[in-house]
Amino acid sequence: MIKRSYLITRVMGIPVRMHITLIILLIILGFSYGLLGLLYAVALFASVALHELGHSWVAIRKGCHVREIMLLPIGGVAKMDSIPSRPKDEFLVAAAGPLTSLILAVLFGWLGQSVFLFISLRNVNLMLCLFNLLPSFPMDGGRIFRAAMTPRLGRLKATALAARIGRILAVAFGIFGLYHGNFILILIAIFIFQSAGAEYRAVYMQQMSQEWFTGGQPADIEVSPPPYARKAPPFRAGWKNKINRFFTDLFKNWN
Repeated sequence: MIKRSYLITRVMGIPVRMHITLIILLIILGFSYGLLGLLYAVALFASVALHELGHSWVAIRKGCHVREIMLLPIGGVAKMDSIPSRPKDEFLVAAAGPLTSLILAVLFGWLGQSVFLFISLRNVNLMLCLFNLLPSFPMDGGRIFRAAMTPRLGRLKATALAARIGRILAVAFGIFGLYHGNFILILIAIFIFQSAGAEYRAVYMQQMSQEWFTGGQPADIEVSPPPYARKAPPFRAGWKNKINRFFTDLFKNWN
């Protein structure tokens, strides 16, 4: 029976898995470009795995549990049960990945300036570092940006701002990809657009549940595709406030 992913190793007790689509991609690269192409692809995704392990190492030190690392054709994902709530800790966890990629870029550059494989891996890791520093979700830069803005704006508004920036960048990437016929860039744009909204909705629901139990009023912020970003229409805001007041009064009566 074909599985969706396969365990390739464990590091620090964290299962590192490879998605079936990535395995298929590596096989195609091996047939298309030979042993050198396959070696390059393996080294590239090993760099991605180390990037995610950088996140995971700091996350574990901050008390978070990392369930697994999944390697995909578009990159890697470290799946955690939770992320640090303190902005400083979130900043450190998010910054660990790009820092790891930067260290790898320096290392490959030192190993050989005239060896094509090392030069390519240096450039890819440098690109991975810089791309992940974009101030939008789901890149590390979005979490770094949110951690920096949370003390000033609060977690929800900081998340909304990073999500809006992410969707603007996604639209720009999508237009650029369509113009140049770059299918991979279009897929990345769709992924960023969806992930930006999902991150905001997750934080919004988390704060909504907390506000219901504390009797506060959640912020009424909507994340919409640019340039149509706007607050929710009055009737939607009214229903949200009525529902919130209902549960607030209910909990007060229980107490």
